[in-house]
Order: sequence, then C-alpha cells, then structure tokens
Amino acid sequence: MNGFFLLYLIIKHILMKNLILLLFISSITACSDDDFLKSDFEMQRNDKTVEIPPEGLKLKYKHGLIDQQFFYNTNGFVDSIYNYHSWGSSFAHKYIYNNLNQIVEVRYHEIVAQKPEFNKKDITFYNYNSVNQITSAVTYDKDNVAIEYLTYTYNKDGSLFDADKRVINGNLVQDALRKYEFDSFRNPPYNLYPKAYRIINYINKNNVIKTESTYGSDVHINIHTLKYNTENYIIEEDISNMGLDTDDHRQFTYH
Repeated sequence: MNGFFLLYLIIKHILMKNLILLLFISSITACSDDDFLKSDFEMQRNDKTVEIPPEGLKLKYKHGLIDQQFFYNTNGFVDSIYNYHSWGSSFAHKYIYNNLNQIVEVRYHEIVAQKPEFNKKDITFYNYNSVNQITSAVTYDKDNVAIEYLTYTYNKDGSLFDADKRVINGNLVQDALRKYEFDSFRNPPYNLYPKAYRIINYINKNNVIKTESTYGSDVHINIHTLKYNTENYIIEEDISNMGLDTDDHRQFTYH
C-alpha cells in the first residue's frame, strides 16, 4: 500500500506541475494577445491625423438679408457664427471640436425679439467612424429632449449618399428641383469647416454662378453675378430674378 501511495503522490505532483505550467503559458499568451491588441489599437488611433483648415482667406463678415459675423478657433476652423436678420431676430452657432479637430458638438441659440416664446436653444452631437465620416447626429432641445436623429451613409467616392443629389468635384451640381453651375474659385464657407462637416452639409468648393429650378413644366433661372478681389475671393454677389425681401445681394469681407 505504501508503494502504491507513494506512486500516487508522484503522479499527482507531476500532474500539478504540468497544470501550473499550462496555466502559466496560457497567462503569458493572453498577456501577449492583450499587448498585441493594445498595440494594434494604439497604432490605429495614432494613425488618425489632426485635420488642418484649407489654405486661403477667412470670412470676417457677410452682409445681406442676414448679416453674419465669423469668429475662429485656435485650430483655424470656425469657432462661432453670429447671424442678425433684418427682420429683428438673431441666432448663433457655436462649434466644439475634439483633439482631431472634428466637430463633435454644435450649439444653436435663436432669439426672436418680437416673440420670445419662439426662442430656441438646441445642441447637436456628432458621431464618427474610423475614416473620419460623420455617421449619425442627435439634436436635443433646451429641455434636453431628443428632437432629431439622423444617420448618414456614403458613396464609394466619399460623397454623401442621397438619391436626389449629385456631387461632382466637391460641388452639389443637382438636387431634386435644381441644377447648379459653378466658377473655378474657392467658395468662402469652404474654408470654415472640417471635411466631414462640409460633406454632410453640402458646402460647395466653388461658387454658384447659375441656378436652374424646375417646377413641373416651369423652369426658373437665377444668374449669380460675382465680383472678386485680387485673390479671387468673392466680395459681392447679385442674384437675378429673386423675389422681394430675399437674400439677392451679398457682400463679403475677409481677415
């Protein structure tokens, strides 16, 4: 019996050593996998570059039916826009950025002097995918109630998917009712925003020079007559065939 008992202890000891060794190896492997995954995550995260603004002049004021004043963040993109309507109301947009210079939040505040009950104070939050595209946006009102939720999908060329809209070379050339023609010079708002935000808001790269609108069998054409400064940025815009009290005459100044 003693011999069998001794053999039992030896076998048990060997099995325990093998089990401990197996657990140790598994632990090392798991740690290695964690380190690999962590390194891979860090590599992906570090691969994201901080976006910088397009080169060119920055809008300072835009005068028209709605006057606009532009302020800039230290990152070079727009920080806030204050708008003053000739009818008396005013509204403002404030843009919040993350460390990649992506717009992650927009705060909107509207004051209707004649009817304060129509004042608004909304906040919109934006989510991004790994290739710097905005995938969704949710807007909350002043009572923190979600009032709008949008999702975005994209074409292979990176433009926003919309069956009614067509984008070529950064310009919206057609939507459900209109066709647009463009000059070859920089559209001032293009320099204000990061790429992802420009795309979802159809901010054109160039300036509209002709708008052709179709309503049933009726075709309405607006000609945009533009004046430029020496750097080919528009300083004045007149739009033909516009109705009364419309934004048909605009002036622009720059930093």
